Amino acid sequence: FKHAIAEGELQIGLWSSLCSNLVAEGISQSGFDWIVIDMEHAPNEVPGVISQLQAMKGGTATPLVRPQWNDFVLIKRLLDAGAQSLVIPYVQNREEAERAVAATRYPPHGIRGVSGSSRSSAYGRIKDY
Repeated sequence: FKHAIAEGELQIGLWSSLCSNLVAEGISQSGFDWIVIDMEHAPNEVPGVISQLQAMKGGTATPLVRPQWNDFVLIKRLLDAGAQSLVIPYVQNREEAERAVAATRYPPHGIRGVSGSSRSSAYGRIKDY
């Protein structure tokens, strides 16, 4: 997905606000390039997002997550939960954009902490995490 965007390739996707791992599984196998799991305008919470990410693992669509807010704690939790791409809302200026990016990067380039026992590190099985 990210490579295709960088190459300027057309990407067709869908916003999902149904808060269902069964729906997420079905739409992830329906030919879309990406699907946004919306937390901003839907009652999705982190445990439900994890279930949806797990359900989408076998699909062809790349899952993206839109958190409720540009909050470094929430961003960290979503990344630890296995989200690979985020759509950060309410970014109004350069400072807010830099803050969002810093939340996704490890020191010295950001403020993200390391969690060796999270879904994103395959529960400690990724050697260079």
